[in-house]
Amino acid sequence: MNIHATPDTTALRLLDRGRDLLRDRRPADAALLLSRAASLPAAPAEAHGLLAEALMESDDAPAALIAADAALSLRDDAALRLLRARIRRALGHADGAMDDAAAAVMATPSDRDAKALLATCLSEAGRHDEAIFLFHQAFVAEPEAPHRSAMLAMAMMRGGRHAAAEELYALAHSMAPYARGILPLRAQNVLLGGDPHKAIALIEGALGRQQGEAALYSVLGQARQRLGQAEAAAEAYAEAARLDPTDTYLQHLAAAMTNAGATPDRASDRYVTDVFDGYANRFEAALFALGYRVPGVMLKLIEGQGYTPGGRHLGDVLDLGCGTGLMGATLHDMLGGRLVGVDLSPRMIEVARAKGIYTELRCAEINEAMAADTAHYDLVLLSDVLCYFGRLDAVLGAVAARLKPGGLVALSIESGEAEGGWELQASARYRHDPGYLRAALERAGLATLEFREETLRWEGEATVPGVIALARLGG
Repeated sequence: MNIHATPDTTALRLLDRGRDLLRDRRPADAALLLSRAASLPAAPAEAHGLLAEALMESDDAPAALIAADAALSLRDDAALRLLRARIRRALGHADGAMDDAAAAVMATPSDRDAKALLATCLSEAGRHDEAIFLFHQAFVAEPEAPHRSAMLAMAMMRGGRHAAAEELYALAHSMAPYARGILPLRAQNVLLGGDPHKAIALIEGALGRQQGEAALYSVLGQARQRLGQAEAAAEAYAEAARLDPTDTYLQHLAAAMTNAGATPDRASDRYVTDVFDGYANRFEAALFALGYRVPGVMLKLIEGQGYTPGGRHLGDVLDLGCGTGLMGATLHDMLGGRLVGVDLSPRMIEVARAKGIYTELRCAEINEAMAADTAHYDLVLLSDVLCYFGRLDAVLGAVAARLKPGGLVALSIESGEAEGGWELQASARYRHDPGYLRAALERAGLATLEFREETLRWEGEATVPGVIALARLGG
């Protein structure tokens, strides 16, 4: 490179080389060059935009968002809006992603990819009819493209229209019989439609051709589990985990079903996020249908300490694993201070935000959130959270550090005899021995005030036993 080149010439050369590296699927190398281009005086919007693309392909979405913001500050156009929408969606910023995708569609109404991304955002937000309308437009414009029919099928599936989704998935599969991803989704849709036998037949018919696809074995495990074939389900999950050892969701399921290898002492962030992102729009209805009792019992325990809607109010409350905000809504009338919610699932956070009762909501892992927090609280809530942790000492110690002197913690566990105090169940949740919980509370400096052995909810034909407890820092 000519060291006497003007900044403009240098930037152009770096941009050209960066584009070449992106085409060669070398995003990390491209990001190094493009970061240099973006740092030059008067760097064009394109430099920041290409850097955002390279960072996104390098799995660094937070840095990609900064670069995309910089690009849009210099030039607001549809392509950059679409790029930022993809980045925001990857980060779980659902509202921002939808806004950017909508802006891209308004700027270029004929852009099918922009319409598809907006439709995806709408579908994930539960706005199924609007999503189906946009996906259908893209499908009609390009009916020979299997990914268009597959995307419309996914919207139909999310909207509960499983028969229509099956027709579209079958069409996509006929056009691209060996394309990865289509058959697992087709089988998943059939399973959600209530036909595990057909889901198994679809997968087993394809295993000779697509043996290396982990998603096939994952859906096969779900279908076998639905039929009560625990051993066959465990074998399918184990094979899925073997095929994709980096997928912590599959690793957790395999560990729960097979009891093989070392048992993880907590569910992975990826597992928790994936489960609840997919569950957010129907979470509360599903829990109420199972006779979910935790919020009501916790409310009675807290009222037993003298807190009432018309009398003594709670101070600052930290709701860990707040989900859709059920506990926040339950305690709303007795709040006298801030209500801060923390959850790993961006979709659950969005539902909680819509309730308008939280002072602040943070999308984070709860231990990391507590470590970064400097505030102290009068009450910390752990409602249906500890079932995703095996060992409890670290999380209860972190809770104690966030309590004011005399502050309360209300928590629930799934209970049962467990060697070593806790065990991972086939449900992929942990259960704890009540004696282990008592000892863990004591080690954290938390004195037990209430310790109720309760039925938490129904699961299938059986009840789920548990403990709902209230403890105070310092006795």
